[in-house]
This record gives sequence, structure tokens and C-alpha cells, in this order.
Amino acid sequence: MRVPYDDDDDDAYDAIESAHEHEGLLERESVRAKDDDALRAVGDLDEWFSRLYAYFANKGYRCAMTSRVVNLATLGFTIWLSGFLLLFVDWGYLSTTCAEDAERCDVLRDAVYSEPYHYGGFVRNTVVTVYLLLFSTYWLWSAIRLAYDAAPLADMRRFCNQKLALSDRDLYTITWPEVLQRVVHLQATTRLCISRELNEHDIVARILRKENYLTGMVNREVLNVSLDAPLLRGHRWFTKVIEWNVDLAVFNGMFDENFTVKPSFYDVSAMRYRFRCLAIINAILSPFLAIFLSMYFVLSYAEKFYNNPSTVGTREWTSYAWWKMREFNELPHFTQHRLSAAYPNANKYVAQFPSPVVNILAKFVSYVVGSFAAIALVCAMIDDRLLQAYVGDRDVLWITAVLGTMLATSRSLMAGENTVFEPNVIMSRIVAHTHYLPKHWRDAAHKEEVQREFNSFFSLKAMMFLEEIASIFAAPFLLWFPLCESSNDIVQFVRQFTVNKPGVGDVCSLSAFDFTRHGNKHYGAPAHASKAQRSRQGKLEKSFLTFQATYPQWRPDESGRDMLNSLNGFTSTHEHELGKSADLSASVLRQSMRRYDAPLSSEKEPTSSFRQRGGGSREPAYGAGAMFQPASMTTETMSLVDTLGASQTVLQHYYEDRLCDSGDVDTAAENSPDRDEGARDDDNARARETKHTSIADIQMYQRPSPVAIVPIPMHAFPVEVERPANDGPSVLDSILLPNSTHLPPLGGEAKM
Repeated sequence: MRVPYDDDDDDAYDAIESAHEHEGLLERESVRAKDDDALRAVGDLDEWFSRLYAYFANKGYRCAMTSRVVNLATLGFTIWLSGFLLLFVDWGYLSTTCAEDAERCDVLRDAVYSEPYHYGGFVRNTVVTVYLLLFSTYWLWSAIRLAYDAAPLADMRRFCNQKLALSDRDLYTITWPEVLQRVVHLQATTRLCISRELNEHDIVARILRKENYLTGMVNREVLNVSLDAPLLRGHRWFTKVIEWNVDLAVFNGMFDENFTVKPSFYDVSAMRYRFRCLAIINAILSPFLAIFLSMYFVLSYAEKFYNNPSTVGTREWTSYAWWKMREFNELPHFTQHRLSAAYPNANKYVAQFPSPVVNILAKFVSYVVGSFAAIALVCAMIDDRLLQAYVGDRDVLWITAVLGTMLATSRSLMAGENTVFEPNVIMSRIVAHTHYLPKHWRDAAHKEEVQREFNSFFSLKAMMFLEEIASIFAAPFLLWFPLCESSNDIVQFVRQFTVNKPGVGDVCSLSAFDFTRHGNKHYGAPAHASKAQRSRQGKLEKSFLTFQATYPQWRPDESGRDMLNSLNGFTSTHEHELGKSADLSASVLRQSMRRYDAPLSSEKEPTSSFRQRGGGSREPAYGAGAMFQPASMTTETMSLVDTLGASQTVLQHYYEDRLCDSGDVDTAAENSPDRDEGARDDDNARARETKHTSIADIQMYQRPSPVAIVPIPMHAFPVEVERPANDGPSVLDSILLPNSTHLPPLGGEAKM
């Protein structure tokens, strides 16, 4: 409920008056503040805003410290246990003598070496010792980092409590856009160490300065992460290990103290040298990292698989899919939110294509194993002591446990009996969240080519682990050959797609939403840039809509408003043809466009309702150009899932309409760079044939049937949707980088 305006309200955000000057970040800016209430001069606004986001994502000081201590303890326990198992346990004695006389065997007494270095080979002992020394040193470094970061975390807690009126408990429920709303207002009253106005776009651009470049590189296929070797051609090795190495080689030290790209960055030979140095380091460290990852995976999943064998078929979005589907200026937890929302339908799509041979064999194995399990059950019903009877060298109880595991595994490979084959409909529901639909996927979700490519994005966790282990040994070759050869393309991309934004510094121009320079009229942009300048598959335009929906108080520039006007006109013209799936977006677009001419009112700023945890304002500030209104301002409650899905549907229909009007499919090469010329000619011919086809007949999305949307307030997270367990190799950042301010996909330590 909005707090009414009250002139006598004690505003917790009154501008701080007078006294000391602090040197700021850009152009020696300054801020005046009282001694006892001043903001500290920020020497690195990128780092400071990243810390603010990490503080929010970890849900405050106590959760952040607890998470880091637990991660440090997890790392230490993994190192200790792996050292004990590899050095001290006599596995030969344990599997023979001790197993034959289990009743008399004392494992700790009989199967544990008191002096491990007197046993085992020299090479084995040396490898394990070096492994323990390396990771123990890393653990010590992580502990020092934890102690070093305690003070900045305390400062951030003090800032949030005193300046933003947010306690740790408030952070459990408040949303990131609300936090930014308070920061932007604080900048307007206290100047937050810089003399220019800050808005949501500027702050997010600082936090994701490097990530936006990587998003653009993945979108433009700049990074070559494929090996030209038999059986491996076409496979993209974009795992966590490769991601970490790319970050070190490309983005580490990319910017100077003024946040402009260093001239030395454009030295192609220097970048190649960094890639080759990392290749040598990876070759040296690869066996030790493989040991650690193997131990971590076994300790994480052995118990889960034993108790629930069906988890062998659990899938998860790959790292490459994460970056391919991530949008410009999209923080990690928003990306995770979209991909988690798509997770149930992604599983349904994979289930649409069971292998007939595997299904037949799984049914046979299930029948045979189930029969033996039934016999064991009958024996238990007759007399439970029969479970201790031996069949060969094993008792019935052990055999029953093994049969149960085989039965659960075989049944997980069987196709569902009531599955309806509708891959295009399910794909449309997935795309509503992922915003990823290459040209050759449209109306082709039933084809093997699309299924195979989708499975590479949504892979089995077990396969992802094997790929992660394999990438450790492939990394030296990837770094030395294809990535080293990509150095020139990387430098040219940064040179071509960098713009200096006043008050922010150098950023990826695609993330600046510069439609004049990078627009694509097929996706509603007011300008049409050359193919070399555009993002692929309209990612720039999609990112703009997503950002506007996520931060409704942000006011885009004139070109952004022109794009929204264009989409508004298209929606009004084709309202009936678009169908019910676009009703919400059409309504919201019309209502938002009425507010674009409303002037900003500097007097109607957030009041002490912020201090009262209300997060409201005296009057709606959303007239400043918000495309989508908060839930409280609409006739029905909207969720961010609703809003994004509807807006992206309108955008994709707009694209298809413009494509057919022009009869030009010049973006086919962008959307499917690997397609041959014949396929592109077929696309152009098909577009010309459908030039006069109505939007309703095109059915680019195959218009999804109504999907159950969780009724949450605008920007409210968490969302109660089925989501993958966020553990395993995808959360190694939280273990190996326990104190990093750049968080892994959220959902592990800090649930959103």
C-alpha cells in the first residue's frame, strides 16, 4: 500500500549538509558530508556496486559471512577427506581380507596406514602430496581473503542500515529493483561520491561491465572453443574451467583506474602470450584439479544416487546455454529466474523424444529385475531371516538393494505412458522464458537437428561432470590453439563494440542500448544498422525490453521510446491476430505509453516510508517512461514471468511481420551462422511465399496454450517453480571462489 504524501514526514533521505570534501572517482569529483554521517569516498565504484549486489544476493551480513565460512569449511573438509582416502586407506586390504571377515574387521585399526608414505608408489604419493599442498595453500589464501573481506562487509551493512534503511531481515524479502530505487534516490540527495546523476542502467552497467562484453562475444560467436579433432568437431567446450581462463586472459586488467580500456589491451600478441601462459599452467595443474573435482562430485552425488537412482537422468542448463541465453545488463539471479522458470518445460521437451530402442530395452530390464525383486519380497514376507540367506557370495538383502537401484534406473529411462507429442507447443513455452529461438528452430522443434542442439544446452548432470573433467585436460589445447587464434577477433570486437559512457566509463556498446548504432528494425528498433554491427537474434532489443520490465522506473532515451512506440502501434494494429497470449503485453504497452509525456517530478520522491520498510513513494514516479507498471498500478497482479513472456511474444511477432513484409531474411545468417547457402535460399523463398500471410497464420511461437504462472508481485523473487538443484560443477565458483563478489548462479547458498 502506497504511503500518502505528508509534508511533515520526517524524511530519512534528507540531503546531507556541508563540511568535508572527499575525492571521488571520475574527474576528481567530491561530496560534502558531516563527520559522523558521511559516506566514505569510493575509490572503485565498480567494486563498490558489485559488493552491494553481492551483499543483497547473500541476504545481508550474517548470511554472507555464514555462507563464506561454510564454503571455506566445505573446501577444507574436501581436502582433508580426499587426503585421508588417497593416502591412509588400504583399499586392497579393505576389499579382500576385511570384506571376507567383516565381523572381526576393525576398519580404523586394520585398513588404515599409520605411516602412509611407507606404502604405495613414489609417483602416487608425490601426486597426492602436491595436490594436498596446492589446495591447502589455496584454502589458506581463501581464509585470509575471508578475514580481509569482513571489514568491507561490515561497512556495507552499516551503509544499508543507515543510508538505505535496510536491515538484514529486510534483505530476505526486498527485491533488487527496490534496492536500486533507494540508491538512486540517495544519489539525488547525497551525491554518492560522484557529481553526475546515477540511474539503474548506470549502476547495472558498472556491476556487469565485464560480463556484458562476454555476453556480446558469445552472442557474436567471437570465442572459438571448439577443437578440430576427430569426434570433437563442433563441440563447444565452454565449461567453468574455460570460463575462468577466459576471464583471466581477457578481462583481468582490461580497464585502467578511470574505467577505460587500456591501450595495451589491444595488443594481440600480448593476449596470445597470456593464453599460452595459461595453457602451460593448466597443463601442470590439470591432474590435481581433476582429483579435486572428482572427489567433490563423488561426495556430492554418491548418496543422492544411492537413495534416488532416478537422479541419473537429472538435467541442467550448461554454462554455454547460460551465457547464450543471458541478456545484456541482466544480473545473475534474473537469468537464473528465467532459466528456472523454463526448467519444467525443458524436461517435458526432452521427454518428447524417447529412444525407441532404449525404451524397449528399459521395459525388458524393468520386467526382469522387477520379477527378481518380487521374489525377494515374497521371501521377506515368508520369513525376514531369509534376507540374510546367501545366493552365491552375496546375501539376499544386498542383492535386493542392487536390484532396486537397477529397477529405478531402468524405469527412469522409460517413456511416459501419457506423453502427448507436441514439441513445438512446449518449445514455445520454453522460449517465452529463455528468449532464445534461432531461425532454424522455428516450427521445427520436432526435428532431430533441433532436438540434438537443445540437448547440448540442457544436458545430463552426469555428462556435464564428465565434460568438466575432460575440459580440464582439453583446456591446454583450447587455450593454445583455438582461443589463441581468437585473440585478434576478441580485440576487434572490443574495439568495435566499446563506447565511453559519461560518468560510467567504457562499456560494451550493445549493453548501452544504442539503437542508432546497433539497432535491428526487424525487432522494432528505430534504426537499422549493418549486419556487422547488429546483435544476433535481436538480443539487443530483447535485452532492452527485459531491462525496462525489470526496472520500471528507468527512463530510456529517445531511441528507446521510439522502439516502444513502434511496438505499441504494432500491438494496437494486430491485437486480435496476436491472440490471448499477447493480451497482457498489449494492455501494458498501451498504458505505459500514455505516461511517456508525463514530466518527472523531483518533488515527489521517496519518503520515510522507505525507512518504514514500505518501499513506496508519495506519487507514482513510473510516469518517467516505464514500459511496464508495478502490480499495484494494474487491474490485475502481474509477475515478471508474465510480463517478460508477453513482451517477448509481441517482439517476436513483430520480427516475423517485418520479415515477411520485406521478403528479406538477411538475419538468417546471424541466427544460424553454420547453415549453408542452400538453406538460406530456402529461408528467403519461404519468406517470400508467406509475404502476405497474416500474423495468426505464421505462428512463429505456435502460440503457447495458457501456462500456469505463479502469481507473484512485480519483481518478486523467489518464484515457486520447479528448478534444478544448484549443486555439482555449476556451483564450483562458491567452493573454489568462496569470497568472490561475482556470484555464481544464485540458488545454492543464497536462495532468492
